[in-house]
Amino acid sequence: MARRNFPLVLATCAVIVGVGLVGTAVYAKLSPTAKHTGGSGGGVSASASPTKSPEPPPPPTLNGDLPVTVTTPPGGFFAWAFYDRRTNKMTGSANSATKTNSTESMIKTWLVSDYLRRLGAKEPTTTALNYVKTAIINSNDNSATWLYKQDGGSAAIGRMVKTCGLKGTKANSQGWAYTTMTAQDAVRLGLCVGDGRAAGEKWTDHVLSLMKQVQGTTAAKDQQKTTGGGHWGIIDGLPKNLVPETSIKNGWTMLYKDVLWHVNCLAVHDDWVLAVQVRIKPVKSASGQKDSAGLAAAAKVCATVAKQLTYQAPAA
Repeated sequence: MARRNFPLVLATCAVIVGVGLVGTAVYAKLSPTAKHTGGSGGGVSASASPTKSPEPPPPPTLNGDLPVTVTTPPGGFFAWAFYDRRTNKMTGSANSATKTNSTESMIKTWLVSDYLRRLGAKEPTTTALNYVKTAIINSNDNSATWLYKQDGGSAAIGRMVKTCGLKGTKANSQGWAYTTMTAQDAVRLGLCVGDGRAAGEKWTDHVLSLMKQVQGTTAAKDQQKTTGGGHWGIIDGLPKNLVPETSIKNGWTMLYKDVLWHVNCLAVHDDWVLAVQVRIKPVKSASGQKDSAGLAAAAKVCATVAKQLTYQAPAA
């Protein structure tokens, strides 16, 4: 929110210890390199080195070359993009460089970063630091609007396009949340925050840390008028080892102009950046009211992409 609106193949292992020991003795007798002592009837002395235990597999990570199969929501929209910071390779859906979604609160990562970087040597006030914190952790709209004004309004969006090298992003006179962006540009934004161009050397770690502290779920109780729970999506689809290493910021609003949830999921890791965009119809509750079930469904799409990109390398 917060507006409401991943040469020889090893032979079969011995099944039981006894068989393994017998097998070692037999190998020593049959091996052409076995050392014999005495005559033809002499004993056998094997000098085989002990077998090393196999190295454990590396922890799972994300791999953008893995297939993603997600059905676009009926009447909605779906796109994703992945940037591998280890190989500098961008991958994603066929529409990831051309189709856009309104950024909603995802763009708060830039508003916070831009404000802090532009302070230079000047220290922010306690009030400003609170706006910075709540804009990310609680997705507070009022805090974001204050930062947007401090950043010069639409000029901040222009700086974002230039600084982060965005290719398919457009500002909107209605405000920061209506900025439109492709999935690939969302990844570029995440990379810009992660590599320090957005917030600068002094503040980058602080921004990434705040993005690891995002609070709240998609449940209606966590969605308020100007704040909202944003700890869901990609983070829910990651293997456990990656969760504490990953910074996130989502953006979400149910817009009445098209009666669709506009949802963006952004995750920044030292090795990669992943963005998922979804537009999906709201789901009506039993009472007939539009509740947060549509948001939960979109969040599940984001998690599904992360799960499908998870790669577990085989043991050495």
